[in-house]
Amino acid sequence: MRTWKLSTFDLFSLGMTIKGVWIYSELPDKNVLQASLDSVIRPYPHVLGRYDEKTKSVMWSGHEEMIRLLELDRTSHSTLEDIYSLVPKFDANGFKSGKKQALEAYRVVLRDGVAIVLQGAHALMDGATFYRIASDWGKLTAGIPVKPMTVDQTLIPDADSLTEEQTLARVQQLGWSKIEFRSLFRMMFNLSAMKMLKATYTLEISQDEIRQMREKSGAGTNAVLCHYAVSKFLEKLPAKERFTLLQVADLRGRACSVPENFCGNFSQPAVLGEFGRDFKAADIQKAASAILSDSKALSETVLLSVCSSRYSLPYFMFDASDMNSRDPKLFYVNNQLKFKACQIDFGTGMPLRTQQAMLPDMIKIWQSTPDGPVQIIYCGFAARITSRN
Repeated sequence: MRTWKLSTFDLFSLGMTIKGVWIYSELPDKNVLQASLDSVIRPYPHVLGRYDEKTKSVMWSGHEEMIRLLELDRTSHSTLEDIYSLVPKFDANGFKSGKKQALEAYRVVLRDGVAIVLQGAHALMDGATFYRIASDWGKLTAGIPVKPMTVDQTLIPDADSLTEEQTLARVQQLGWSKIEFRSLFRMMFNLSAMKMLKATYTLEISQDEIRQMREKSGAGTNAVLCHYAVSKFLEKLPAKERFTLLQVADLRGRACSVPENFCGNFSQPAVLGEFGRDFKAADIQKAASAILSDSKALSETVLLSVCSSRYSLPYFMFDASDMNSRDPKLFYVNNQLKFKACQIDFGTGMPLRTQQAMLPDMIKIWQSTPDGPVQIIYCGFAARITSRN
């Protein structure tokens, strides 16, 4: 048997589902899509394996059944509906217990179109890997060759690279937040509240508005959208003078010599710094550029994260108990535009629209249609705060 040892990044996402929906006017038939799905998955045999809780690994022999593309007749439903509600929910507990593979796929026939649904275990893939698989599936179906991603868990730093004493001394020197009982209780309360507050609040920005913001600020798309999203949130928090901004960062090509085509999980929040109400988009761009270009510091942060987890040290790079709270000092943004999900073409044209993964990030940035508006999606308490009059 071969094994895929879950890293700290993977274990953090264990039990979480990553998913996507692509809705089209038409698609190739099931057999064509099945053949290209087989081809795109073949370089990633661990996705076909089974998780073993004892070893915290996925195990496979090489003789596993390929992922079956299931076709569902939903012709009483339209392309305008929530397609996730028309397919079985991914059984994350089934994956954790070793009963299910890490990925499943559906071709859903609708009254006025057809949809692709891909969903699976977040423990084996972050957004970069998930949407790369979906994009390569589309390309192969359209007859466009692709290069497989790099499958090598040894690229992630070894959790025993530092001793417990070395790790503790360094995180204390860097001023990492100590997770005390009150902080842990608050964090668990906020997570529970987020599961109950399922409603979201969405703002849309046209492509023309984004171009105008870029020209006016001199900053890039990510910076102006983060600035817009946070500014709209601050409008509902008039007493808040200072806040800390975090943004999900794909660390491929930036830390630990992990290549840009790495297959797995290698994304984590980057602390851009503390800002005041008078912050500008250019301030965000400057901070993000400085942090994400410092390969040495990013690599050390990754190493300290995996070692802290290995030794169960109660320290983290920021106070996670303040995430998604009623009165947050920490704002957390996940910009998913880089995945270009709305541009995945199976050879029959661009999607009519796409549905985002519905992960419980505080603020998400998403685009559901090619050349369409960008959506700022607030979740949990952020949605409740931003939507109030």
